[in-house]
Amino acid sequence: MDLDLGLVANFLVLVEEMHYGRAAVRLHMSSSALTKRVQRLERQLGVPLIERDSTGVLAVTSAGRRFAIAAEPLMAQAVAARESARAVPARYTLRVGMPAGGGAILGQFDMTRIARHVRRSFPETRLVLQDVPFSALTRCLPENRVDVLWNIAPVHHPAVESFPLPITSARMGVVAARHPFADAGTMNVEDFIEQPMLYIPAVAEEWMNQFWLADMRSRREARLVEVESENVVGVLRSIVEGKAVIAAVAHIAPLLGSSLRSVTLTGAAPLVYYVACRRTDRRAAVHALVEAFQAVGPRRLL
Repeated sequence: MDLDLGLVANFLVLVEEMHYGRAAVRLHMSSSALTKRVQRLERQLGVPLIERDSTGVLAVTSAGRRFAIAAEPLMAQAVAARESARAVPARYTLRVGMPAGGGAILGQFDMTRIARHVRRSFPETRLVLQDVPFSALTRCLPENRVDVLWNIAPVHHPAVESFPLPITSARMGVVAARHPFADAGTMNVEDFIEQPMLYIPAVAEEWMNQFWLADMRSRREARLVEVESENVVGVLRSIVEGKAVIAAVAHIAPLLGSSLRSVTLTGAAPLVYYVACRRTDRRAAVHALVEAFQAVGPRRLL
């Protein structure tokens, strides 16, 4: 794909401002120039990103929302790559692990601000986002695969310390487009848990429990359908195939394609995000990164 990252950056500013004039001022260009750049991006992607209603108020299309969420980590990686090429070798390269395929959700955190927060004290720090297969979420830190792990559950390992973030996400159900609940819109979580739910045996219980709503009933009472998957894409594919349903963080809703539907669950406790590091890791830059996650909330949701 011929994707101009400069156009992507302009589009993200427009999404933040939700106003051509204000975005153009930030970008030091005219509104007409910004309009043309967004139109160029739309041609590159082959989908409309922006629309205006009859009153002329700016709106973002569903494709635009999905692209904005997915583009945030892409731009953070691009900035990191550019800075790596221009700067002297970084004294600290910190690897931020996340559940494989979860980059779009992590992208709702302002990774640019998080990196800037760390670099106030450690200007030579470089952040690298790294997918962690589901089955390795518990051992990736003790095995030194990553330096910090971002997740929706604490890591239950004696060598790891987990820190809750002041950010929560509502739970929602994800079902196939042909499922009887596809057009439900909203339903009580107690009705939803009667459905067969996906279960990945290789995943640690503290993480997997979040997705089959283990806090609502015992495992013996649950109708669990075992699947093998190491990433978000594999899980969504199993749902599309009609094997079962799953509960997920509501932040993932804009990423669901036409083969999937979201169901708002009432009565389900929200999920808390966590960041974790090794207990024996005394590097000040690592702890600065943990503090940055705690201090910098998500960017404005679409």
